[in-house]
Amino acid sequence: MAKNFQNQKPFNSMTLERVIIIEGTKYKITVSDDSKALCSAYAEGRAVIGLWDRSDPGQSLSPAAYLVESIKDIDTEFLEKVVRRRHGLPFPIAKTDRLIVREFISEDSHMVPHEPDGGVNGEIFYHQDSLNDYIRCQYGFFEYGIWALMDRKTGMIVGKAGIIPMDLSDMEEFLPFIKEKDTPVELGYHIFSSYRMNGYAKEGCQAILSYASKKIVQRIYARILWDNLPSIQLIEALGFTLKAQTCNESGQVLCLYEWSLS
Repeated sequence: MAKNFQNQKPFNSMTLERVIIIEGTKYKITVSDDSKALCSAYAEGRAVIGLWDRSDPGQSLSPAAYLVESIKDIDTEFLEKVVRRRHGLPFPIAKTDRLIVREFISEDSHMVPHEPDGGVNGEIFYHQDSLNDYIRCQYGFFEYGIWALMDRKTGMIVGKAGIIPMDLSDMEEFLPFIKEKDTPVELGYHIFSSYRMNGYAKEGCQAILSYASKKIVQRIYARILWDNLPSIQLIEALGFTLKAQTCNESGQVLCLYEWSLS
């Protein structure tokens, strides 16, 4: 739960302070159109937000990673996101009866088992250095990615799932089936072997689809090998529909599924 103290006195006309409480801890955020003020606040460990003047092409707002044109654009949710990025706090995505879906943190790498079916990029999550890079680049740039599925009772990570950019560079056959003007994303998921057959995949993915349709995009794709029956059953149970099929470089049949809010 985050609380936002809006009525703070500005230091001057274009530099002001916001305060937000996240999980019982108070954080100060400096909002300014002045690079010196932003640098000073950042050096003190604060989160910062740059006030962007569209009419000033030479304006420098370093080191602010987030910019707004008006103070009115800053609400509690935005402040919480800025603070969580600055201080390495995982952003909560969703809660279900049994799971918390949240961003990964560095320490999670110790709870991710090395499994052969962990995916092409599965090794990213095994090591703190690569996981830290993923957190900084993927979450920091896209604001979405593969998230941790954490058991609410035990605190253990039971798998990972989320939304990722869809790379079709080697599968041009699917392009005619991607909706025009889409920036295609796809659903990815992997439940660790010791936690399978408990319904975690469906529970977590349902929550992710609900979140994604409100915050990210209203159309999501999935690519699954035709003989991966458990995943096909899951995808269809989630409401995905088959759009196309093609053969990959190994001669296996790959299916393209689509989920849409509309």
